[in-house]
Amino acid sequence: MDQIERIRKRQLGIALGVGIPYFAFVIGVFLLVYLAGEWVTGTSILGFPLHYWLVAVAIYPITWALFIWYVGKANEIEDEIAETIETPEPMDTMNTMEAREGA
Repeated sequence: MDQIERIRKRQLGIALGVGIPYFAFVIGVFLLVYLAGEWVTGTSILGFPLHYWLVAVAIYPITWALFIWYVGKANEIEDEIAETIETPEPMDTMNTMEAREGA
């Protein structure tokens, strides 16, 4: 079970490693639009104000890219969990054999 605990800690590390910077980025974008409102609304890209690009356009591809990457990593970790469960640790095998002999 120590292997599963290590895998869970890896999952948590990946989730926090992606989640915290992502939410900081999203909050930062909204703070930029709020605090530098005149500059952001005055800057134009392809006829749209910069705040439209930041809030409505840029966030979605970044979200999807992180989502796809994270799901791939999570699936790899889940595969490791499945392998760990399917192949018992040596100590588990010994305990099972001792239990059978004693029964």
